Amino acid sequence: MLGILGLGWYLPKTELDNDFLHKEVGLEKDQDWIESRLGIERRYSVLSKEYILKTKNADPSQAITHARANGETPVTMGLAAARMAIKQAGIRPEQIGWVVANSDTPFDFVPMTASLIARELGVGTGPHCDMNSACSSFARHMKGLADTQADNLPEFILCVQSSCYTTRTDYRSNCIDGYIMGDGAAAQLVSAKHAGLLTAEPMIFDSKPSEASEIVSDACGHFTQNGAAVRKFSIRKTCEMFEEIAERKGLYADKVYTITHQANAVMQESILGHLNLPPERHLSNVREQGNIASAGCPSVLAQNIHRLHKGDQIVYAVLGAGLAWGGGYMEVQ
Repeated sequence: MLGILGLGWYLPKTELDNDFLHKEVGLEKDQDWIESRLGIERRYSVLSKEYILKTKNADPSQAITHARANGETPVTMGLAAARMAIKQAGIRPEQIGWVVANSDTPFDFVPMTASLIARELGVGTGPHCDMNSACSSFARHMKGLADTQADNLPEFILCVQSSCYTTRTDYRSNCIDGYIMGDGAAAQLVSAKHAGLLTAEPMIFDSKPSEASEIVSDACGHFTQNGAAVRKFSIRKTCEMFEEIAERKGLYADKVYTITHQANAVMQESILGHLNLPPERHLSNVREQGNIASAGCPSVLAQNIHRLHKGDQIVYAVLGAGLAWGGGYMEVQ
């Protein structure tokens, strides 16, 4: 069992709404199509609007250079989210013994994201490492910590998820990924030795390598995915995870809050419909900030913790490239 003592999140400064993408950038699909297929109204980018208009992001390697000049990277976003989590936890950065990070769209492959974040925070030596499973990285981080013998864990651990998918997004007119993907970061200050805002019981993490090619983002190319296949797999696997966790914990649908991967709102509605889950107890932010990959689910948690009450139960289930999936149970303290 883990304690989550602090939560943080961050979105970059450039807002991309549907009108901008359709009327100015020239993406073909209109508002009616977006609402019926995605349910996303806006997303945020480390790129400037001017850059997207001028280049359509034809060359992702140049997008990285532009984002650096714009002052926003996976590391700067992760740092902002981490500082929020650390402040909420009420500890000092030098008390952190382990930084675990992911960025499936890194600007720097070496050194790793965790080391760069630890350095900027002033964290000392430790087994800092990147642990990346794309959109399911939050579940990977939680399960990895839970599977480690508690005596081997430092007192405080910082987990960070940060993604800059707009730097790998194709903004040509016939591509729909521009309507889906956004950038952002999330962070959690975790301990196996101290109680916190939440207790977390990570329960599932698995992957299916035979389907690894369904979602691809290479070192310098555009992000691609087999959207129909991934959607079908995601809905089925998320439903299976919710059912498994509910059975193992003896939970009832009308008594728990749910969080899924923030792929799009229409997929979430489909999952709720399949399981007859109450929409008012489903926590989501994808309409307001798009799919920010690994940071989606944990940013929902960070943005909603203030309105939850002691004893509230949460079931989370996420899925990402690999194809990898994971989930678990949380309870507000």
